[in-house]
Amino acid sequence: MKNLILMIILAFNLIGFSQKDTSSEWQSQIFIDLNASNKSLYTYYNQSNKVRETSINGKGSLELAYNIDYRIFKKLSAVGIASLTNYNKPAFASIKTGLGLKLFYVDHSYNYLTLQYGYHIPFSKNNFREGHQIKIGQVFDVANIFKKRLLVGLYYNYDFFYMENSKPLISNVFKSSSLKTSSFGISLGIKF
Repeated sequence: MKNLILMIILAFNLIGFSQKDTSSEWQSQIFIDLNASNKSLYTYYNQSNKVRETSINGKGSLELAYNIDYRIFKKLSAVGIASLTNYNKPAFASIKTGLGLKLFYVDHSYNYLTLQYGYHIPFSKNNFREGHQIKIGQVFDVANIFKKRLLVGLYYNYDFFYMENSKPLISNVFKSSSLKTSSFGISLGIKF
């Protein structure tokens, strides 16, 4: 019985090591994202302590992101994300960390669909307490520059910020509650 268990464990290890190829290595990319706000909804308490919502004109964001991914399967990668994000109107900045998945659909190319979750940590708690982001996108492998791959991406972002105890974004606000934004973006990146 012990020999059978030992043989099964060895067989699984051999199968795992025999499937290693060059596509299963760690890969990293750096991106600059330009996002244009599509819709921003601000929730707050007025002077009568009633919940109100209003649309505000967001001006988008600029993000510098680093992704590192590991191929789980030939067509699927797990992704770790770290970025610096600067939002314009409302003006605040954050550090974002997160996880995601990449689905590769073209052999021998770095074209993929991506789904990512990010957690925003503000530089100042006066801006917001914490935030969450869902990013859905498509990235295209477009050219080889200086032995690195040039990547261009298109994204949809949905951000939710908890704004308790933060500065109000508009006048006549007793207390802020949340800010929801959606945006479309374009990304330029390099794969190392």
